[in-house]
Amino acid sequence: MFIVVLIELVALNGCDIGVDMVMDTMSSTDTGMEDVVDAMSSTDTEMTDATDMVPPMDEIVDAPPDMAVKLVWLISYPFGGKDAYIAWVASVAPTLQAPEEVKRVASYDNYYGETPHRLVEFEFDSFADASTYLNRPDIAAVLEALPDHSSEVSTHVYVQRSDYSKNQAASRKIKSVYLIDYPLGGKDAYLEWVASIAQSLQDPEEIKRIASYDNYYGENPHRLVEFEFDSIEDANSYQERPELQAVNAELPNRAGSVTLLTFELRSDYVNE
Repeated sequence: MFIVVLIELVALNGCDIGVDMVMDTMSSTDTGMEDVVDAMSSTDTEMTDATDMVPPMDEIVDAPPDMAVKLVWLISYPFGGKDAYIAWVASVAPTLQAPEEVKRVASYDNYYGETPHRLVEFEFDSFADASTYLNRPDIAAVLEALPDHSSEVSTHVYVQRSDYSKNQAASRKIKSVYLIDYPLGGKDAYLEWVASIAQSLQDPEEIKRIASYDNYYGENPHRLVEFEFDSIEDANSYQERPELQAVNAELPNRAGSVTLLTFELRSDYVNE
């Protein structure tokens, strides 16, 4: 079952990744993000047991079988071990992308070399497909080996929302990822605010795609928002727009916590 694989993956890691992560921003001199950085938590990362992110068995059993799902890995390379990790990925990539259940596999490097170093996305048309995929013996073997090749791994399950309509083809070169926690009891108010600003976020020509997701199990981070660009120059230009700076300045007042990560697409997989 889907949940069994997730439990085994996280339990084998013996590694933690912080949920209340400090904002790993684009260089503030390039993006005008100083106010957002100042509003974030301290540079000390709170480490949370990764097993806390695994949902109860009854929740996965009750998941709608036809709901599209995105499985996200946030990975840190071992110290000095990136090349070895990438070599291992090259050896397992054909296995990971071969099954018909997985519709897209994409990997990204943290543009600024900060943690988490790597983002990997697996997209499925349904929970049933995800379950079938993750319970294949060859896929399970890769998952079991993952902790031996990385220092930290967190696994998250997301379902897409309809907050944004700008949805050009995915897998652009640069992806800015916001990991957001809703304030206690404040999800509805947060989403109302998003509805009021969504158009201003997707109007600029630099942005090619915006997509938002909810954590299916209500775990941290509650929300994933992706902004995709053709270049880092476009990403920086977008962040420098006054309307974007205003949104970023207000975001910490609306959310419980915010993390911004900037990733660059790799070519490890052919069905990105």
